[in-house]
Amino acid sequence: MNLQRFDDSTLIRIFAFHELHRLKEHGLTRGALLDYHSRYKLVFLAHSQPEYRKLGPFVADIHQWQNLDDYYNQYRQRVVVLLSHPANPRDHTNVLMHVQGYFRPHIDSTERQQLAALIDSYRRGEQPLLAPLMRIKHYMALYPDAWLSGQRYFELWPRVINLRHSGVL
Repeated sequence: MNLQRFDDSTLIRIFAFHELHRLKEHGLTRGALLDYHSRYKLVFLAHSQPEYRKLGPFVADIHQWQNLDDYYNQYRQRVVVLLSHPANPRDHTNVLMHVQGYFRPHIDSTERQQLAALIDSYRRGEQPLLAPLMRIKHYMALYPDAWLSGQRYFELWPRVINLRHSGVL
């Protein structure tokens, strides 16, 4: 497979659908689907805020479905639609600013302003996405948060960016 022809959002979709498919291979449960959805919330938000908002109520209704395979198929189709929207700097900026709020109790105003400036610099195209991501990952190491640590957003985007910059892609 020639991975050079794929953009970053396409590679994210490949990783996301591979993980979703593995859920089904390993014995699909409601809990596993809910965990998957929780892990991918920021990835979804970076791809399409409107589709992300539509998906939330559907996920909340998982227990109303008798047939989990039918639910999985509907969920997967909705994720296909959501991830068909390429992530863009505006939506990444929204995700990064949302995540910045998790550190508000821990970092002082100077650090908050520096992070906000770095995020804004990314939004304006002056910095790569990796710049604010690495700063946030630094804060995640200093001030651990279980939910943030479980977000695939912080694993997948750096992985794709590093693969591209290392010459693999």
